[in-house]
Amino acid sequence: MIKNSINALCIVFSFFWFSNAVLGQQVEIYIPGSTDETPETFETENLLARCLATGMEEYCSGVSLSKDGVALESNGPSDIVLETFIIDLSDNQNTPKPKVTVKPDAGTQDIKDKTTSSQSVTSIGIEIQFDFNSNKIRTDQFEKMSRLAAALADEINAGARFAVIGHTDGKGSDAYNCRLSEKRAASVTTRLLLNGAQNHLRSVGAGEALLKTTVEPDSAKNRRVSFLKLGENEVATLNAFQSLCN
Repeated sequence: MIKNSINALCIVFSFFWFSNAVLGQQVEIYIPGSTDETPETFETENLLARCLATGMEEYCSGVSLSKDGVALESNGPSDIVLETFIIDLSDNQNTPKPKVTVKPDAGTQDIKDKTTSSQSVTSIGIEIQFDFNSNKIRTDQFEKMSRLAAALADEINAGARFAVIGHTDGKGSDAYNCRLSEKRAASVTTRLLLNGAQNHLRSVGAGEALLKTTVEPDSAKNRRVSFLKLGENEVATLNAFQSLCN
């Protein structure tokens, strides 16, 4: 009797395990830049959250961070700057400096990537201002940080993994800019988590290695923080960015 009961329990357990495994295989996760297919819908009223979830121009264009804490969509200039990084995935942990480049904006000559195993990843660049020569976030940026945290905590982003990449302009030495960008990225990450972001955030400093405006290395446009949603190539992606300042 006992033996039959044990066998019955094993059969029931195996059935539920198999059912969950099958269901798990049917779940699809959309990673920006990893496929040409676009998601059908994103059920959220927070447009900034939708932008962070997709990294797609049609979802980020015109999005601004309003003073009342709501992300609004308009035809005016956007507070979001999308940029594409080209990462050589053939590099591994032993490579001194993997290839990471910034793809030029539309209308300029595209980068000729000769590698056969490269990945294009789209980041969401948001200007977050700091005190001069400091990793202290300015107090007038606190509301913006709260809105970012709320967007990251939105249901469509909760639990997602992001790299928070700090960038500097071309002033100062490479070593100094690397340290500063790392500290600023860490400050942003800490602030977001304290404000309720429900994500795994990895702070990375890129220094001045990935200038947005190369013709004006000292431009304020180069001082930014990029939010990059991590996908199946997370290890290679993080290694590529971390190696820029190693």
